[in-house]
Amino acid sequence: MERKFGADFRQNVDKNSSAMLNFLSAQRWLGLRIEVLGSSITFMLSIIIVCANESLGIDPGLIGFVLQWSVVFAAALNFFFLRLSESEAKITSIERIHQTSTLPIEPAWETDPSALLDPSWPTTGALEFDHVCMRYRKDLPLSLDSVSFKLPPGTRCGIVGRTGSGKTSLTASLFRLVEIESGSIMLDGVDLTKIGLSDVRGRSNGMRIIPQDPVLFAGTLRDCLDPFQTKDDDKLLGALQAVNHRGAKERGKEVLNDKVEEGGRNYSVGERQLLCLARSIVEEPRVLCLDEATASVDSTTDAFIQTMLRTSFRETTLLTIAHRLETIMDYDLVLVMDEGCAVEFGPPSELLEDPTGVFSGLVDATGESAADLRKIANATSRMGHG
Repeated sequence: MERKFGADFRQNVDKNSSAMLNFLSAQRWLGLRIEVLGSSITFMLSIIIVCANESLGIDPGLIGFVLQWSVVFAAALNFFFLRLSESEAKITSIERIHQTSTLPIEPAWETDPSALLDPSWPTTGALEFDHVCMRYRKDLPLSLDSVSFKLPPGTRCGIVGRTGSGKTSLTASLFRLVEIESGSIMLDGVDLTKIGLSDVRGRSNGMRIIPQDPVLFAGTLRDCLDPFQTKDDDKLLGALQAVNHRGAKERGKEVLNDKVEEGGRNYSVGERQLLCLARSIVEEPRVLCLDEATASVDSTTDAFIQTMLRTSFRETTLLTIAHRLETIMDYDLVLVMDEGCAVEFGPPSELLEDPTGVFSGLVDATGESAADLRKIANATSRMGHG
């Protein structure tokens, strides 16, 4: 990278030199015109005094004073405007410091001791959004507009909607990546906006998210699955075997010493997703969010991941932002988002009973797959009633 860094440095020097040359050129442009203005004033005063001195009868001392002042005026005017332009340029640094010092401060990391938060919280994973409004900046429209829904413990909920409908904004507000404007988000009876970020995101049995781009830590598989070394090797190996990691059954605990490169470059996208899933199995969270986590994998891997979610997270409240509708057709509930609002909420089979509904429109838009999706929803509904 030495050659690239050298080229970048020279390019930045050229940009700085160009800006400085323009600044100095503007100063000289202004200075020349101020000197011309001062010379013109001196010349006009001299003409007036020479031509009209006999009729005006001006005192010689006053004439000397006026001529001396007109000569100094040009220099004073030049000095004033040049210092003014330099001060305006230098004041930019103060403006930047002021902008930096007035940035919004992130909420407290630790929970106020007076909150008396139970050390075992959360215990069940009951989640409730109550008229939640959120926007990313004050000058932007609401990304979530009075969103309300309630998920009992252990519920599997699929979140669907068109691009820009507010699906990812739900997870951003849930993990307090962006603070909500109004409303409340309750997890096991505790308002997430009232506690510290360490308890919102950091509890081992709390909330976890598997993003669309899986993240792995450099080191060994053991470090990747358990960065803080709080679990035993048997639990880590069990998680790897649950996701059918290559070599986990044949090599046993030796597989935990396998090297993981930065970002998991030595694994495919599907394998990285499965390792993220294994990490969640180890942590046993009460709430697990999948933000289009299977969008970059093939349908076979997607089907296996969904099977794992059904078998290994039976007591976990699951929120899945779906890229493929077949992923969530057998879920307990479906939340349909549209323009930041929760327009439909309920079991998939019930939502499909409304032929004019948004969810029915999304299913029908899949074309030939629509009939199969409806069969899956109806079959799941009959199993639930049974």
